[in-house]
Amino acid sequence: MESLFKRSLFWDVDRKKLSIEKDWFFIIERIMEFGDIDDLFLLKKIFPEEKIKETVRKSRILSKRTISYCKASGYAS
Repeated sequence: MESLFKRSLFWDVDRKKLSIEKDWFFIIERIMEFGDIDDLFLLKKIFPEEKIKETVRKSRILSKRTISYCKASGYAS
């Protein structure tokens, strides 16, 4: 199966080995921090809102800018 995710987001891992079920936290972090608007739309289609909120709440790598976007989008309080 071809990877759904851009090479530019996952330059350091084998995208074909990423599992949406197992690697969801890592995938969401990368898309939130480095993705563009198309990546964010894909993120919303693939992952439930609760997984996105949990990732935003627990992530240690998301920038202040990304956290601000998440607050404005309703993914963080």
